[in-house]
Amino acid sequence: MKRIIIVPFTSHGVLEYLDALKESLAESLRRAGVEAEVVVWSEVLKPPIKCFNWERKQYRAQCLIEYLRSTLQLSGVERSTPVLGLGFLDGYEEGLNFVFGEAMPNLSAAIVFSKRLRQEFYGSPPDFNLYFERLVKEAVHELGHVLGLDHCRSPGCVMNFSNSIVEVDAKTRYFCNECSRRLKG
Repeated sequence: MKRIIIVPFTSHGVLEYLDALKESLAESLRRAGVEAEVVVWSEVLKPPIKCFNWERKQYRAQCLIEYLRSTLQLSGVERSTPVLGLGFLDGYEEGLNFVFGEAMPNLSAAIVFSKRLRQEFYGSPPDFNLYFERLVKEAVHELGHVLGLDHCRSPGCVMNFSNSIVEVDAKTRYFCNECSRRLKG
């Protein structure tokens, strides 16, 4: 059984969802034929200021992923254990205005930035269910990359690329048959 660790980068907008999120992640993987024990790191890992771009007012995804992996390794977590950082933050990567998440499969690590997943970001009233569904989709998507999957074009597959919130909403939280087959591979 694969062990996956979720590490919160913020308490606001994250901690209250972690129990339900870990169950949803395990369920999405189980439906793909992958048994996983999803656990939550015992403390909030504060993002380092060196990863924050003051001009953009965003965190650089790759910097946070490298920080996440190195911090967990220092705490005795094996490098091969998949880890997923999660924060109510806004993130970017070079050449992109923003990212909902980013993965570095070579480090077995990924991060999800949840600030743009909330309806309030777009001037709409809060919607807990919609926010949580988006959070699950992006977490499953990034873990899919960590586990070796590329983007997929199968309609509804969680591995569809999402460059807008509309594209996040258009996909499901589940892997298509082909992606499930590759995960089990």
